[in-house]
Amino acid sequence: MNYRHHFHAGNFADVMKHVLLLQLLTRLNLKDKPYRYIDTHGGAGKYDLSEAPAQKSGEFLSGIHRLMQLQPGQIKKSPEGVQKYLQLVEQLREQEGKGAYPGSPWVALQGLREIDKATVFEMQSDVFEQLRHNIRDKKMGLHERDAYEGLLGVIPPREKRGLVMIDPPYEVERKDFPQLVELIQNAYNKWPTGVFAVWYPIKDRAMIQRFEKKMIKTGIRRQLVCEICVWPDDTPIGLNGCGLLVINPPWKFAQEAEEALKWLLPHLKMHETGGSFAVKWLVGE
Repeated sequence: MNYRHHFHAGNFADVMKHVLLLQLLTRLNLKDKPYRYIDTHGGAGKYDLSEAPAQKSGEFLSGIHRLMQLQPGQIKKSPEGVQKYLQLVEQLREQEGKGAYPGSPWVALQGLREIDKATVFEMQSDVFEQLRHNIRDKKMGLHERDAYEGLLGVIPPREKRGLVMIDPPYEVERKDFPQLVELIQNAYNKWPTGVFAVWYPIKDRAMIQRFEKKMIKTGIRRQLVCEICVWPDDTPIGLNGCGLLVINPPWKFAQEAEEALKWLLPHLKMHETGGSFAVKWLVGE
């Protein structure tokens, strides 16, 4: 496997994913019962944007870097979820240096309460060692394991409630993400009350439409699509946008996601006349 998230950390897609992740956890925190957070592809947990991989790609410059340049007055006008995300990034930067940027396990750890637990998978040995070094908390269990088989082994969790973040390296997927659809279907069958958040890249709109059709055919109800595209759909760029498919989204999450993406778009888009965002039900109740 060639994919390394170190090259993409802090880009617009990370910003979108982490803002929505925090909003999901905030919603789950409204109930006093504990829950389990499961991250299928945890990565290194934290990254240094001043190091060679991030500097080589420069993707963070059109992502988190743009937001960190905003004035306090501009940030105060942003939705609460965006403000919380930026506060956490600043907190990490103050602790570990201006190049520090969190991965989803670290972001999730800040959103969990003492009564909640987490399970994080990472199958690449060298990245897993970085994850173990970067994330040290008794609430979070780390597993050097392939999530395509590991996830089904840990659900449903004993907490009964929870969120699964699925963000696989899409170099192993093809066409309309058949392996991913199969994983989602099998996981949902084992845990139909769980919340599943599936991140996906948008490079070819036709491919995304095929993916959506396959997801509709699964028969799974309550599928919410959240998307942000920083380039027009027909731009021949490696990544025009990204989406988060949320199954069983918590109450009011759709409204909060729409507010966040509406605010993020003008700050992250790469083309004056292009770019878009959308929050829509792929499948309703």
